Amino acid sequence: MRFLKAMAGAMFGAALAVSIAFAETPANTLIVADAIDDVMTLDPNEVGEVGGVLASTQIYQSLVSFDVNDPTRIIGVLAESWTISPDGRTFTFKMNPAARFASGNPVTAWDAEYSLRRVVHLKSRSAFIIGQFGFSPENVDDRIKALDDQTLIIEIADTYAPSFLFYCLSSYIGGIVDSKIVKANEVDGDFGNGWLKADNSAGSGPFALSKWQPRQSILLKRNDNYWGTAPKVDSILIRHVAESAVQRQLLEAGEIDIANRLGPDDFDTIANNPKLAVVNGRSGNIYYMGLNVRNQYLANPKVVEAMKYMIDYQGMVDTVSRGMMEVHQTLVPKGFLGAIDYRPFSFDVAKARELLAEGGVSGEFSLDMVVWDTLPYTEFAKAIQASMAKAGVKLNLQIVGGREWLDRYRNHDLDIWLGLWGPDYPDPHSNAKAFAVNKQDAPDGSEGITDRFGWNAGALSPEAMAAVREQDTTTRKGMYEAIQKVHSRVSPFIFMFQEVRKVAVNARVKGLVMGMTLSDDRYSAVSK
Repeated sequence: MRFLKAMAGAMFGAALAVSIAFAETPANTLIVADAIDDVMTLDPNEVGEVGGVLASTQIYQSLVSFDVNDPTRIIGVLAESWTISPDGRTFTFKMNPAARFASGNPVTAWDAEYSLRRVVHLKSRSAFIIGQFGFSPENVDDRIKALDDQTLIIEIADTYAPSFLFYCLSSYIGGIVDSKIVKANEVDGDFGNGWLKADNSAGSGPFALSKWQPRQSILLKRNDNYWGTAPKVDSILIRHVAESAVQRQLLEAGEIDIANRLGPDDFDTIANNPKLAVVNGRSGNIYYMGLNVRNQYLANPKVVEAMKYMIDYQGMVDTVSRGMMEVHQTLVPKGFLGAIDYRPFSFDVAKARELLAEGGVSGEFSLDMVVWDTLPYTEFAKAIQASMAKAGVKLNLQIVGGREWLDRYRNHDLDIWLGLWGPDYPDPHSNAKAFAVNKQDAPDGSEGITDRFGWNAGALSPEAMAAVREQDTTTRKGMYEAIQKVHSRVSPFIFMFQEVRKVAVNARVKGLVMGMTLSDDRYSAVSK
């Protein structure tokens, strides 16, 4: 293991040296530029940040997944088949006998049992994705059970829409780990978390973790024991490059292969460069403002409503995000069940002032807004600051690094958070659970963003839970449509844009698969 780590370090240095010396990345190494300073862990049963999810989904696999071109089609991965009991509460999975971990160990139902139980026992911030089916540290060992090497039983506490469990199991938190390896590295009952948080991995995916330098880079190397189609590159280096212009310059110089965060100006600049190309994809990512109703002004519903008229939505689409965003003002992204084209708000200073007056607010007041120091957040923040000033609201922009941005959000240490929500799975409940369900209605008692921003969603909370339990798809669709129209008007969330995904690549790069959620991008088929 130490020898492999030494080789990994040498490879990391060699990759950078070659790219700088020859201004062209090595043929066997894919180099990706992204903002990864928010990554706190690479343990698949704990990970939650964008950069961490991107890396871990190249390393770990789930029981099932879905077709990125048709999310309604569920696909077996580590499980080759499954059955559901008549009451919809017991799921029986048969494991794929061909699957192997990077260690060479077969992937068994015992590994799946250990991994899914592990999610619940770790009590990580992402555990709610599995926990919402009624699992707790006290009962999960009875409800997730392997019967033999090939048979896994999952018993959930309630009946849900048939696809809901499959989508949750397909998320990044459902990555299955090599239980023999992880158990061997447990310390003081930590389920191997300390070992998996950094430079170690135990997955069955096409790549394995080689080296992680926080806020700098993540290096993955090919899993030579991969049981599927072998990756076409030997390694992947994800470099932290937060600035869009710097990513573009590195791409133009041939020092990186993929630039994940270019802005509109950079796409304009490279438009006629024959050595570069643009890959387009669908995205479920939604940009929004979360208003903390613990603030004396934001506790006033009229102030919240007024602020929804203080944003020049279309103006920012046309000028700031040109071609990379579209106006979207509801909690369910376009492309998901129940999505609607409902845009009740537009930039209207007179309407905003009228609502403020109705709420008993006169004169100017100030609010602090926490913003990630990277595009497009900084440009959005400046535009919003300027438009809100016209209605008498002074926004103090607190521009911070990725980790502080997330810490402030998770600790609700802010007035306003300018953020991004990427669905954990392609089902409307991924967003409804976050933005409309309070913890008292969540089966596992987990907090949603509602609780984080101090908002009681009232009747919307049980209504959202009823929607995910509805078995008839048409009825369920109508329930989400109705919920959204009320939610957009009364919630302390200002939904602004849905992302239109565009990634710039070296023209040599072929086979990049881009998904709709954070956990769907795949690099194993990439060649150069």
